[in-house]
Amino acid sequence: MYGPPTPTPTARVRSVVVYGLLVILAFALSAAAVAARDAGAGATTGKDADAKTKPAPTRVLKATSDHPRCDDSVELGDGLVVEVENLDALLEKARATSPAKKIILFLDGRPLKDATPYPPTDPGKSVVSFQLQRTESSHEVWTYLLGKPKWDLRPTNVSIGLEDSYPVESIASVPLRVIPHGWFTFWAVLLLGLIASFVALAVSSDLLRESGPAPASGRKAYSLSRMQAAWWFFLVLVSYLFIGMITGDFSTTITGTVLALTGISAGTVVGAAVIDAGKPVPPIIPANEFWWLDILSDANGVNFHRFQMAAWTVVLGVIFVSQVYSGLAMPTFDGTLLALSGISAGTFLGLKIPEVK
Repeated sequence: MYGPPTPTPTARVRSVVVYGLLVILAFALSAAAVAARDAGAGATTGKDADAKTKPAPTRVLKATSDHPRCDDSVELGDGLVVEVENLDALLEKARATSPAKKIILFLDGRPLKDATPYPPTDPGKSVVSFQLQRTESSHEVWTYLLGKPKWDLRPTNVSIGLEDSYPVESIASVPLRVIPHGWFTFWAVLLLGLIASFVALAVSSDLLRESGPAPASGRKAYSLSRMQAAWWFFLVLVSYLFIGMITGDFSTTITGTVLALTGISAGTVVGAAVIDAGKPVPPIIPANEFWWLDILSDANGVNFHRFQMAAWTVVLGVIFVSQVYSGLAMPTFDGTLLALSGISAGTFLGLKIPEVK
């Protein structure tokens, strides 16, 4: 019998080399796997460490009025209580700036630079309080928030942040009551009673009628100058109360334009009365069927200068009211526009001298 062939020395060497290479490859793969596992564990540990050391972001969670109402609304003049998550991080950031920055209130993303926390913020608490006040520096922001007021509540986003910086993330909002319902009802009833009394007096007396003797039959005609004076009186009065009711400002709303328009209308009334009183024969101007024909006519019929004065009075009045409604401030007309109104009044007075024949 023959046994297995005896391997030659060359074959044995080749086998040893192949086996050695396989062992080295196995060790290399094992080392690579261990290194990858350690690297992954190290990255995870690094991420966990970063997550533990990195502070959580500051976020506004809730905002409420310090004067609770059934509809959770806030008004100008209320205190606003803001609940903030991780407030201490924002306080630390404020102290780290040089010079230290103030924490201010943001409404709809617009900064109220004068709205700072009161009392000084306690780092141990997560609540800050602000007073909703309309100041000179925040005038434009409040005009945006309160302008073109409506009866319904206005949803308003609330946040805080550092002065001259961006607001922090916020999920809080409050319903802003632009028109205070109680005060509006009070002033509306008062004004309606005043206007109704004025109209009743104007109809039953000579309050808004021409000066001079009454006609033999009927009533005297309505006076254009007196109607103009009454027009501006009530426009200014209603605008003044409207602005003050919403903004709380009853002391700085009267402008030079208001004084100029009131002065022009008052001067026209006085001038017309002086002209009529100085005529040798006092004019007798009976009333027409319609009041608007009275103010546009004299004894010779409808006149252009009267129509011009009435038209400018109505146009400027509409512009006046629209600017009060949108900007919550008495408008400031250009000097040229006021001069045009004065020229119309002067033309009316000048042509009133030979008006009646």
